[in-house]
Amino acid sequence: MKIQELPDHKAHYSEIDKYLDEPLLEYVWEVANCFCPFVDYDGEPSESQYPVIFANRYIESKLTDEEKYARYIEFHPDATIDSAKEYYTTRAELDTSFIEDFFNRKEVINTLNAFHLDLDKFLYLLLFINDVVKDVCTNAPSCAPTQVDKVNEMVKELSKATEIIMKKNGRQNYETQDASIIHILNASVTYFVKIYNNIVNGSDTHEECKAKLQELGLEGMLNSWQELTYDNKVSREKSHKTRLFAEMFQYFLKDKEADPEMKLDFTRKDSVDKLLLISRLTHIVGLQGEEYYERHILNEKGKYVANRRLSNLLSRYRHDSLPPTIGWIYCGYL
Repeated sequence: MKIQELPDHKAHYSEIDKYLDEPLLEYVWEVANCFCPFVDYDGEPSESQYPVIFANRYIESKLTDEEKYARYIEFHPDATIDSAKEYYTTRAELDTSFIEDFFNRKEVINTLNAFHLDLDKFLYLLLFINDVVKDVCTNAPSCAPTQVDKVNEMVKELSKATEIIMKKNGRQNYETQDASIIHILNASVTYFVKIYNNIVNGSDTHEECKAKLQELGLEGMLNSWQELTYDNKVSREKSHKTRLFAEMFQYFLKDKEADPEMKLDFTRKDSVDKLLLISRLTHIVGLQGEEYYERHILNEKGKYVANRRLSNLLSRYRHDSLPPTIGWIYCGYL
């Protein structure tokens, strides 16, 4: 079985309209607009650019090197063969190696049919999510915390503090364990954070917000963007990649219901368990091993039990904050 090929609409990543009504990308748009919306200069979210980037990457994955270079120059008239080569050598290719395996996994296909999901649209979603996860989780530039992030962290720690130590030039010059003093400091910082939030989240214009924050000495926190740190690249652990992969699919599947009339062979490997479906997908794309695919696994007592490996992983890491990174290809924070 082969995938229905995506048409080449010759779209620049900003030409969203060329792919907005593309039926094969229906599922991709649904997830991309949730996790990766485009935000304009006024802070208003709009259609994501990710599906267009993905469409170009899929089309380029079918081309020879010479065809890719020619296509790149078509989009960038000032480019040369050398600059086109440099562009592609710095970007990993879209991984399409698992397409045949996907169609050969009868249990997964049966599950998708039970949910009345289009196989081609779902496979494009699988290719897309896997590509985004790899991009933002592998050797990706990290983002330094903003002033707002730093203040929020300080407020969080200050609320738990029982002692405060201040230093000047590396030497301690103040120390207190006085609960009332610590309470006053905590209340003061919390008060200013509340005022800041009321100002920036209100209806004032940018200039009005700036004037009010300057009056309070907080102008440095206005539009405090995260700073990219290209010298400190981050590759997230496999567990974190799996978590992001799973969260995207959980969002997509949350309102999908299996047809109770569909006949599945539950005595074998068929299942309508959404988490098991996602678990099996992690194995198909190579994120996890074969043990994530099986419906039942042997426990330490030698008995077959329901496979809850993915569920256990998500529970274990659900409170972990992931280091914010930006993708080389998709250029968006996740």
